[in-house]
Amino acid sequence: MARPSFLASLGLLALVAANGPATAQAPAFSPSRPLQMLVTFPPGGATDLLARAVAQAMGTELGQPVTVVNRDGGAGSVGATAIAQARPDGYTIGFTTSTSIGLQPHLNPNLSYRLSSFTPVCQTFELIFALAVSPDAPYRTAADLAADARARPGALSFGVNGTGSAAHLAMAEFVRAAAVQMLHVPYRGDAPVVPALRSGDIVAGSLTASLADAQGLRLLGIFSNEPHPHLPQVPTLPAQGFAATQSVIGGVVAPAGLESHVRAALERACAAALRSEAYRTAADRLRERVAFRDGPSFGAAIEADVASKRALLDELGIRP
Repeated sequence: MARPSFLASLGLLALVAANGPATAQAPAFSPSRPLQMLVTFPPGGATDLLARAVAQAMGTELGQPVTVVNRDGGAGSVGATAIAQARPDGYTIGFTTSTSIGLQPHLNPNLSYRLSSFTPVCQTFELIFALAVSPDAPYRTAADLAADARARPGALSFGVNGTGSAAHLAMAEFVRAAAVQMLHVPYRGDAPVVPALRSGDIVAGSLTASLADAQGLRLLGIFSNEPHPHLPQVPTLPAQGFAATQSVIGGVVAPAGLESHVRAALERACAAALRSEAYRTAADRLRERVAFRDGPSFGAAIEADVASKRALLDELGIRP
């Protein structure tokens, strides 16, 4: 018998949650011990900092602490594997991106999980990326960087948070649009890219615009058609003549097989967390937009995002 698709499973889950079983009402999920949230990127990056704000607020709503555990590596695939393999009882949840759970299996079929290995709980963020360099770099515009890369094919390097990540796709689009050759250097997350830029280990990087700005890096452009809402002074890359636009969505997920009443309780806690003053203060401090979607809507958005990025991966010829 064929396994139900990711979206079909979500639809069934939503139907059961709405109507309940014909003969009995499912018990409410009231955790009796702390939960753990597996974050698929290392400490200090935008995803990690947002996860900690969500975890704290969800813990308040659920009446039990939610402990953050970082399981980084492999552009999020190490942590995604751990989430997929956890018991679907609500006590282990994940905080990750669409690319970690949906794109990495496409890049590496040997991974033990697929997109159907997860239950989306709620979307909490959409991250916008920037092309960044050291504040001491000689480049003032994206065109300056492109000109130097064109003059020295393959001599300049860029760093991103893993092969096949949205940040990698963003830089690959820039390299293609600029018609240059640059060396790709993958890191375990956004945070390690910052010291690599400062030390000169790499010349450029694609990382979340908010983190790059907070760390005092020079932003040459935003990977978006629209200006960053918190950084309107930084020109977009398309406005500078480079067709390179990438963002990534993410939030809370759980292992597949999560019972509908458990998912519903986690979703309510997540929604309450995003309404909380503590989370909104954290998001504002990080200059990240609050972007809530419920489980089924988050699942549909992941499907669409992953489909477009898979096509781009193949088009650009990106492989591990």
